[in-house]
Amino acid sequence: MPFCPSCGAEFRAGFTQCNTCQVPLVSSLETEEEEPANPAGFDEGALQLLSSFNEESQAAFVRHLLDAAGVPSVLLGGHAQNVAGCEPYRLFVDEDYFEAAQETIASFHSPTLVTGQVEGQLGRLRNELERIGPEHSQLLPQLQAVEEGIERLQADLDALNRALEEE
Repeated sequence: MPFCPSCGAEFRAGFTQCNTCQVPLVSSLETEEEEPANPAGFDEGALQLLSSFNEESQAAFVRHLLDAAGVPSVLLGGHAQNVAGCEPYRLFVDEDYFEAAQETIASFHSPTLVTGQVEGQLGRLRNELERIGPEHSQLLPQLQAVEEGIERLQADLDALNRALEEE
């Protein structure tokens, strides 16, 4: 059976590359522990560990936030869920960007950002209802009820945002 030299995962015969680490598989793992390969080719000395994650989705989400804020980052480690013996996902940023990265993550936890995300989802829902309405005229009463619910929720979100600004 082939193995990934980076994360140690075992694969069925016929596989030639690790689907997560993107490195060629080997026929056996060395008994001594080796440092994982550096697929990105960067200098880890200039990077600072920002956070570790056990879930790929969490790591990807935080990395997306950093990308949107213009903070370069590198994600190392981890593997598919439920693969024993794998290290957690580690998110690194250049030491010059470390403070900006921390601020980016902290701002995500801001209540007004959360309500803004909900408002964005409501806008997308309104657009979808407008799109499907003409195609499904028999559902007009249900569509109108949903639109009225969206309006009530929007009013409640506006009130919540005003209260948050006053704090």
